[in-house]
Amino acid sequence: MLDPKNIPPVKDDELLARYVTQKSQFRPSDKQIKQSLFIPHPRQELSVTRHLEATQAEIWSVGRDVSAVLNRQLYGRTDIRAGNCRIETLRVVDKPIVHNPNHADIEGWPTAKEDQKAIALKLVASASKLISPPLAAANSGE
Repeated sequence: MLDPKNIPPVKDDELLARYVTQKSQFRPSDKQIKQSLFIPHPRQELSVTRHLEATQAEIWSVGRDVSAVLNRQLYGRTDIRAGNCRIETLRVVDKPIVHNPNHADIEGWPTAKEDQKAIALKLVASASKLISPPLAAANSGE
């Protein structure tokens, strides 16, 4: 993980992880991510985790923490390049938080829901399909 005292700005070529904590955020048949994963709600920012200097174990650990805070199952994650998130008014800003110095926000979302949906579709087109957590990282239950 990044050194909390030395957080660099997010670069276009960085990979970002967005955690999938609802079954409605992907299609189980082909693991395609749905646009709802990329719509900021209830906040006006979209939370992601930078891969920069993080091991796969650390990325999954953050995902388990996110799902625990939300009291939801961790279905997996999708990865997307930061440069692909810089659409229209969007920007990716480093926002380290306690226990996750790699945290970042996708900010600058329009307020109109239809505009958010249009941008979310573009993000989905650039994102990976669902990446399932390693068996040891999977939560139990539905």
